[in-house]
Amino acid sequence: MSIKTIARRVLRRKLWWVKSAQEEMERQKYRRQLRKSALPKFSADRPNVVLFSVDSLAARHLGCYGYDRPTAPHMDELASSGVQFRQAITQATWTKPALASIHTGLYPSVHKADSAGEAGDRVDVKSANILDPRFRTMAQEFKDGGYATAGFTDGCYAHSFFGFGRGFDLYDNYAGSVKSCFARLLRWVLGGSGNPFFGYIHCWDCHFPYPDRPPYNRLFVTRRSNFVLDGSTRFGVNDGSHHLTTVENEFLRGIYDGCIRRVDDELGIFLDDLKQLGLLENTILLVTGDHGEAFLEHGIIEHTECIYNEVLQVPLILSGHGMNLRKQIGAQVRSIDIMPTLLDLCGLKQTSDINGVSLVPWIQGRREDHLTAVTETERRGGQRALLDGRYKLIQKMGEKRQELYDLLGDPWETKDLNVSLPELRGRMEAAFGSWEWQTEKLREQYWSDQAGPERQEMNPEVVQRLKDFGYLE
Repeated sequence: MSIKTIARRVLRRKLWWVKSAQEEMERQKYRRQLRKSALPKFSADRPNVVLFSVDSLAARHLGCYGYDRPTAPHMDELASSGVQFRQAITQATWTKPALASIHTGLYPSVHKADSAGEAGDRVDVKSANILDPRFRTMAQEFKDGGYATAGFTDGCYAHSFFGFGRGFDLYDNYAGSVKSCFARLLRWVLGGSGNPFFGYIHCWDCHFPYPDRPPYNRLFVTRRSNFVLDGSTRFGVNDGSHHLTTVENEFLRGIYDGCIRRVDDELGIFLDDLKQLGLLENTILLVTGDHGEAFLEHGIIEHTECIYNEVLQVPLILSGHGMNLRKQIGAQVRSIDIMPTLLDLCGLKQTSDINGVSLVPWIQGRREDHLTAVTETERRGGQRALLDGRYKLIQKMGEKRQELYDLLGDPWETKDLNVSLPELRGRMEAAFGSWEWQTEKLREQYWSDQAGPERQEMNPEVVQRLKDFGYLE
């Protein structure tokens, strides 16, 4: 290990302690304001909405999705008492295009906020691809519908530079960890006008390099390791130049699970605060992830390059106003369905053409069918997967090969059926063709001027956040 790497890791640990102190200060500010402030009188005719997305939150690491560790008891309770979608599929394997799909209801090949302008997985800070202003965001729809809007995150690929601040009255790129994000959201609510609100939080507390913070770094770790998953080490593991030992992998998994528990504990406190403010019953809370996380299930660590379901399957849980239904829905749905669903639940109409659909008919029991889902990424030479609710076809363009899996009989994708079941392969290829045709129509509609996606040079603050999260060395 180089002196530079050691110094960087020591500095990172010191910064974690500094951030912890800052987070506690944010909470105390909110507590003081809560004692002094009168709560605005919110109208009861429309629900408030909080969209809580956790970066790298894999459904398979939550008890309500079958995990054997108690990583998220509060999320488990929300899933038990509310509405849980058992098969929710993200539309991208990494944050920028995944969030763009959540906020627009469009596939990455339509909104084009992927890695074009960047060389593979090497970020080009001189020509970064952003979400083009031609696409309406969820926040714009809520704002035009009379909602107060605010978003809180810690920058990186959720930064407003990439187009995610559009439609928000307030968008805080430097809100810090999940603790301070929740505190700042509640402070904003206390200072509101009484209009119904749409609050958005995207937290990074489960993203690599996983924060190695007590007491959460001891909850699920049996043997410690000095290995840190950062930008250089993840490349080394994924290209085969570094062999990750079983102890190292299990250590990373344990630290990651502890990070989930920390996020969940903060969610529990946030729910208690909403209840104390009298807002819990009239607020719809949606919990999801932008993508999951891999721990060598298919020889890949982290998420960016992985097209398998450890990364593609994300939690999708609704609770609060009208959602206390104790209902589990087995139909396959997509992240692109989040935007139209929340708008529909609030009585707002979607004003732009999108790929996603409202899930209200599934929530009400009027539909039970699977929705075809596609996940796309330009990483690793280009990869995509189509899932029909049971079968999954993967196309790896860079390697010029396909893989086919029966997710019902083989949920961990261990037995490739691409050669042995040619008829099924042909049917899935035809489904891909149908999806391509439909998506191309919408793409041509949005890009009729033949312009490419907007690109800009990153400002120094964005570059620094990418370094902090391991995307740049």
